Amino acid sequence: MWQNTGVTVEAPESLRERKKARTQEALETAALELFRRQGFDHTTVEDIAAACEVSPRTFFRYFPTKSDVLLGSHVEERRDRMLALLAAQPANCPAWTALRAAVLSLTQEYEHERAQIAARMAIIEATPSLRATKSEYQRGWDDAVVDVLAARARRAGAPADPLTLRLLAGAGTVALRAAVDTWLAGPKSGSLTQLLREAFDELAAGLEPPTGRRPVTAPR
Repeated sequence: MWQNTGVTVEAPESLRERKKARTQEALETAALELFRRQGFDHTTVEDIAAACEVSPRTFFRYFPTKSDVLLGSHVEERRDRMLALLAAQPANCPAWTALRAAVLSLTQEYEHERAQIAARMAIIEATPSLRATKSEYQRGWDDAVVDVLAARARRAGAPADPLTLRLLAGAGTVALRAAVDTWLAGPKSGSLTQLLREAFDELAAGLEPPTGRRPVTAPR
C-alpha cells in the first residue's frame, strides 16, 4: 500500500496476487464441478479452461497436471504450513506432542471446507489413478515430516532413530485420515478438531480399550 496526495492506493503486486488467487480458485471450482458431473477421466484440461474462459496454457501456469487441481496445491500448501509449525515447536517439546500441535493447526481450514473436501474425496475414490496419486502425495507428506522431526532431534541433541521417526510420521497421518473420514461420515455439526484430538490421544494410549469394554480382537 502507498499514498499519493492523501489517497491510499493498493500496490500493483497485491492486485496481481489477488487476481492470481481468484483465477486459481475459479479453476479449482470449475474442475471440481466438471469432475463431479463428467468424471475425472472424461474431463479434459481444455474443458476446465473453457469453463473459466481462459486458455489451457493459463491452466498450466497454476497446475502442472490435471490431478494437481484436486491434490497438488491443497496438499502442498497445507503441508508446508504444518511443517513450518512443527519446526517452530519448542526444542524441549516431545516429538509426538509437537506433531499433534502441528497437525491440529490444519483443522480450522478443513472445518470451513467440508463440502469441498467431501467432493474431492468422492472423486478420488471413484478414480483408480487418483487413488495411486494420493498415496504418492501421502508418502511425500510422511517423508517431509520425518525430515523435520529428525532436524528437531539433532538440534536438541536427542536420538533420531529412523524407525521411530517413521512410525511417528505415519501415526500422525493415520490420525488425521481417521479423524477426517469419521468427521465426513458423521453429522455436519461434528467437530473435526475434537475427533483429531481423540485420535491422537488414543494412539498415544496405545489404543487400549476403556475399562469395562471388551478389547477388539483380530479376525482369525
